[in-house]
Amino acid sequence: MKTDLLPTERFPHTAAAPSRELAPTRKSSLAIVPRLAGYGLLGFIAWLLISTLLEPWLSNRATRAVLNAPAMLITTPISGTVSELHAQIGQPIEPGQTIAVIKNNTVARDSLTTLLTQRLDLQSRLDDLDHRIQADQRMLEYVNHQYDQYQNANVSQLKNNYASLQAQQDAASAKLEELDSKYQRAMTLQRDGAVSAATVSAARAEADAARNEADALDKSANGMGASIAAAQRGIYVASGQSSNDQLTQLSQRRADLQSSITGEQAQLDALNKQMSDLNNLVNHEQDRVQALSNYAVKAFGNGAAQDIVAPVGTQVTAGATLVRASDCSKTDVVAVFPARMAGRLNVGTKLRVQIEPSGRSHDAHISQILPTANEALQNGYSAPFPYAEDGSVYALAQWDTQDGANAGIPACTPGRSVTASLR
Repeated sequence: MKTDLLPTERFPHTAAAPSRELAPTRKSSLAIVPRLAGYGLLGFIAWLLISTLLEPWLSNRATRAVLNAPAMLITTPISGTVSELHAQIGQPIEPGQTIAVIKNNTVARDSLTTLLTQRLDLQSRLDDLDHRIQADQRMLEYVNHQYDQYQNANVSQLKNNYASLQAQQDAASAKLEELDSKYQRAMTLQRDGAVSAATVSAARAEADAARNEADALDKSANGMGASIAAAQRGIYVASGQSSNDQLTQLSQRRADLQSSITGEQAQLDALNKQMSDLNNLVNHEQDRVQALSNYAVKAFGNGAAQDIVAPVGTQVTAGATLVRASDCSKTDVVAVFPARMAGRLNVGTKLRVQIEPSGRSHDAHISQILPTANEALQNGYSAPFPYAEDGSVYALAQWDTQDGANAGIPACTPGRSVTASLR
């Protein structure tokens, strides 16, 4: 009897072989995973050791670097209360721009009060002197009017007298001609024996008397003409006549008034000059008081406001800081280098600074090297200096001239971290 056998029973080695070979393959693939993990951990440790121990010794970069700018402190020279504030954080500031207004109600006004009192006193003197000049001018006008009337009357009287003398001269001339003719006839008749010598002598005596009278009238007429000419010029000779005396007094009064007005006008001019100078002093003092009562604090340079120290309503003292700003035109780099690089750092050493990670690099050079940065130095900058470990060196760097126009992008961001390295 033939018995059927299973395949495994027929070929025992053939069926069992595949199962024995599959088990070692699975074990070997699983054993690789821990090995690969160990290699990865070992590589990470090696990279960490290299990056932390070796790379700093091989790198030429600064450990820390920031953009910085000199601080611009806008302070108040007087005490008071901040009544207006025209600066905002980040806002550009220009020279001469009004930043704040300080109100001060305790400004001393003693000088202004004294000047105003002096001006009132001087104005009173000016008014009094002006009234005196006006009164003297009115009196002078009256005296001139009286003088003109008396002078016209006197000249008219002199002219009438002169006309009367001229008439007397004409009569005396006619009489003299007649007596001269009578004398000539008497002499002719005496030669003919018709009259005696006594008749001739009498005729001659009459003619001589008439001639003397005519000469006297001529002298009187000449004197009268000279008197008229002098009177027309305002010159009179004391003659005992009341009209002449009155004219003399009026002339003297007029001269006195003119002299008085001239002197008073000189005083008025001097007082007006003094008043002009005093008004200038009053105006300057008023401007000073007004400026100090509402003092406008102005910026003295270009920059950007970084911090409002004294907002509106703050009571401040003289010298207090109102706004802390940055001088953006002098932006530079503050870098911290490790102690091992100290020997490679000198004033003028070239640096390459990268502001944006993906942007282009900018050229700079070291302007100052400091082992430490004290608080007084840092207060002169808008942002605090980066932290430095013991032995590190601070390097202050300025932009190169040819690269300075584009180096400050962004132009004014004190405290912004950048990358600095030797080149």
